Amino acid sequence: MLVPKLSLFAVLLTLASGAAFGQATQPAFSSVQSIQITGTVRYPNSSPANEVQVRVERFSGGGVMDVRTDRLGKFRFQGLSPQQYHLSIRLTGYRDIEREVDLVFTGQENLQLTLIPDHTDVGGRPPAPMRAVVDASVPPEARKEFEKADTILATEKKDKMEEAVLHLQQALAFYPNFLEAQLKLSLVYMDLRQWDKAELALKRTLEINPKAVTAYLALGDVYSRQKKDAEAEKALRNGLVIDDRSWQCHFALARLYYTKGDLAKSARQVGLAIQLNDSFPEAHLLAANIHLKVNNRQDALEQFEAYLRLAPKGEFAAQARQAVEKLKQ
Repeated sequence: MLVPKLSLFAVLLTLASGAAFGQATQPAFSSVQSIQITGTVRYPNSSPANEVQVRVERFSGGGVMDVRTDRLGKFRFQGLSPQQYHLSIRLTGYRDIEREVDLVFTGQENLQLTLIPDHTDVGGRPPAPMRAVVDASVPPEARKEFEKADTILATEKKDKMEEAVLHLQQALAFYPNFLEAQLKLSLVYMDLRQWDKAELALKRTLEINPKAVTAYLALGDVYSRQKKDAEAEKALRNGLVIDDRSWQCHFALARLYYTKGDLAKSARQVGLAIQLNDSFPEAHLLAANIHLKVNNRQDALEQFEAYLRLAPKGEFAAQARQAVEKLKQ
C-alpha cells in the first residue's frame, strides 16, 4: 500500500521540524537552502520599481549592505548570518519603507513591497516615516561584548557556547534593555537545551519589547519541547495577534497541530504559511504529509513536487522523489 510505505515521511518531517527549531546558532534547514532575503518592489500601479536602492543592516547595528532592484523590481541579499535584520528603502517622492526581517529560525524571507507616494497631510506636514528598529542607544561596551558572542557563535563550536553566554550576559549588564542580546541569549539557552533558562530569558525579551514576534515563536518551541502544548499554542497565537502575517508562526502552529494529530487545524495553518510565503520548502513538505494522511493523492503529489522545486538537494529530496514516482503510478 502506498500510504504505509510513505508514512515514514510523517516521522521524518516531525523530526526535521523539531530539530530545526532547536538550532539557536543557525537557521532552520540552513544546510538545504542559503540564508537570504529576497523580494519585489512595485509602484502603486503594480509596475516593477527598477533601480531602487534597498538597504539591509543587522538589527543590532552595522553590517550594512545595499543592492538595487532589477528590471522586474526584484532584489536579493545572500550569504547572510542567522539573525535579525533591518531592511529599508528610501526613494524621493515616496514614503520610507522599514521592515524587521527575522532569519533566526527560517533562514530566508521573501518580501512584497509597494511604494506609497509621499503626499503631505491636511495640515501640510509630511507623514512621519516608520520608526527604525535599530537601537542606537546601545553603548559601545555592550555592543563590543555582543559582537564577541556573535563571533563565537558563528564558529558553531558547541564547546564555546558557555563562553558566548558570558559575553551576552556582560552585554546585558552594560545595557539591560539590549533586545538583540537578550534574544540571542535566549536562543543560545535553547541550543544548550536549557529550557527553563530559555523560558525566563524569552520572557525578559518580551518585557523589553512586548511586540517581539520572534520571542513568541521561540517561546512556543520551548514549551513544545517540554510537551506543554497548550502553552506553546498560546505563545504562537500571541505572536499572531501582533503580526497575523507571520508565516513562521503559522508554520509552527501547523507543526504543533500535526504532531497532536489535529490534521484539520494543521492544514489550515500550513495553508496560511504557504499563502504568505510559498518559497519555504518545509511548508510544502508538511502539506504533502497532511494530504497523504487523508489520501488526497493529487494534492500530495503537487506539494512534494513544490518541495523538490524549492529544495532539489534538500534533506528529504531523495524520499520526496520516491514519493512522486509512487504517486504518479
